[in-house]
Amino acid sequence: ENGFIFDSSWITRSLNENETIESALCGHSELLVIALNLIQKPAPKFIQVVKNLRVCGHCHEFTKVIAKIEQCDIVVRDANRIHHFYPNG
Repeated sequence: ENGFIFDSSWITRSLNENETIESALCGHSELLVIALNLIQKPAPKFIQVVKNLRVCGHCHEFTKVIAKIEQCDIVVRDANRIHHFYPNG
């Protein structure tokens, strides 16, 4: 129902021999920040991320799914805009 498929079209460099699509995409800073916030107890109802680069499409879609699953507001401000992800989609 809430599954997610990693989209390799967002990888713009060659992968190393022992690197997978998942490991290349999961290293993006905004995903790491969100993950570190979600392991806190109690789980937060609001997460704010600020970065100086644009959010890639993979991270945008992934954050949308995480906001829905975890039922928390997530705001990501990047170089161009503010992305607000709501728990209800």
